[in-house]
Amino acid sequence: MSETQPERGKSRVTVLALDRWGSVLVGEAGPPSTLLREGESADAGALRVFEETTGELLEELHLFRDGEASHHIYYCDPDLAIEELDPPAGTSLRYVAPVEIEAAGLPDEARTLLTRFVGSSAYRAMFH
Repeated sequence: MSETQPERGKSRVTVLALDRWGSVLVGEAGPPSTLLREGESADAGALRVFEETTGELLEELHLFRDGEASHHIYYCDPDLAIEELDPPAGTSLRYVAPVEIEAAGLPDEARTLLTRFVGSSAYRAMFH
């Protein structure tokens, strides 16, 4: 996640982007995530953080209704190739398959979020 520790009372967004096999795009700290800027909508913040993290603009987002009210979690399935992404210098991105989440070396919060998401009906509905 882009922010190391979210500030209490601050709204934040996270984007769970999937490839065609159901793996989730992550960086070293987890999926793209950030605090919302003053006056920024959750949708706009999600689009912004994803573009800042990957260099790609998303066309569609779905809200994942899980978690705390101040944490807006979105998901999508853009199926982007890692080699076509343009992350900031010094940043690496990779896909983590559902069976790899526990061993992926992600922070606890990111690991918990990904585990909840891949076990959800929202995730399963994408692959019916």
